Amino acid sequence: MQQDVLFSILTILLSQRKTSRAALSERFSLSPRTISRYLRTLEDSGVPIICEPGRHGGIMLYDDYTLDKSFFSEAETLRIKDALDRTENEYGDRANRAIIEKLDSMDKVRERDSYAVKQDDLFIDCDYEQAAVVRPKIKLFSAAIEQRRVVDIKYTDARGYVSFRSVEPYTLVFKAGAWYIYALCRLRGDFRLFKLTRISDMRVTSKSFTCTESKLVEKLGLEFYNEVYADLEFELFPTVTDSIVDWLGVDAVRERGTKLYATAEVPLNDALYKKLLSYGSSIKVISPPFLAERLAEEARLMLSVYDKGTD
Repeated sequence: MQQDVLFSILTILLSQRKTSRAALSERFSLSPRTISRYLRTLEDSGVPIICEPGRHGGIMLYDDYTLDKSFFSEAETLRIKDALDRTENEYGDRANRAIIEKLDSMDKVRERDSYAVKQDDLFIDCDYEQAAVVRPKIKLFSAAIEQRRVVDIKYTDARGYVSFRSVEPYTLVFKAGAWYIYALCRLRGDFRLFKLTRISDMRVTSKSFTCTESKLVEKLGLEFYNEVYADLEFELFPTVTDSIVDWLGVDAVRERGTKLYATAEVPLNDALYKKLLSYGSSIKVISPPFLAERLAEEARLMLSVYDKGTD
C-alpha cells in the first residue's frame, strides 16, 4: 500500500469533504476494490469516513472532523508541509494552503500538549517515571471517551495472559498510584478496570457506542472494600522524609526522641512491597512483623544474586 496515495485520499476528503469511489479510482488509476482497502485503512487509523449510497451519496468525513495531532509524527508533518508548499501553484484553489494551516495548528497543540488531562477545573500531569508510557495512552483514551469511540486493545493481565479486546471507554481512573481505563469490555460483556501500563497496543476505531449506566462508584468502592489493609510502621532516615510525606501525608511522620517514624493504614499488596523495597536501607519496617520478615528475605535473595555475580 502506497503511503502517498493514502495521504492524498485523506487530503482530498479534508479539502473537498465529499468525493466518490469512482472519482478516486480514476484519479489514482486504481480499481474500486483497491480504493476500498485504502478507505478501510484510514478508518482503522481513526478517520471517521461516511459512505452513503445512492445518486446523491458519496464518500465524506464528519463535518467537525479535524486531523488529529497524533496521526503524523513531527518529522512527517514537516515533510508533508514541504510537499504541499512545493505543489501549491499546481492547483487553482487554496486546498494546499488550508491543509498547511491545519498542520500548523497541530504543531502548536503538540508544543503545549505535555499534560495528561487538562480542563478548566482539573489539571493532571504525568511528570513521573512512567510518563512516557502512560501519557499517550491517557490522551488517546481521553479523545475516545469524548468522541464515544470503541478502542481495540492488546492487554496482558496479572497472570501474564495476553488477550485482544474491543472496549467502550467511560472513565480514566487514578487508583492506588496507577492509571486505569474503566471500560465496557465487549469480550466479557461487563465493565472492567484495565491498567494502562498493561496495555501494549491500542487503536481508536470508527465504531461509536452509546453510554449506559456504568456504576463506576459502586464498582470502585467494592474493589477498595475487598482489599486487605495493614497498620504499617517503620523507622526512616531524614533524607527520605519528603518522599514519605508525599506518599503517606504529613501527619504520618512523627519524631520520637532523635528518630523519625511513619505510621499509616495501607493496602497490603505487591505495590506496597515494591514501594518499601524502593527505599532500600533508608527505612526499617517495624510492624507488621511478617512484612518486615518478607522484606528481609527479599534483601537476602538480592544479596545472593549479586554475590553470585561477583564469583
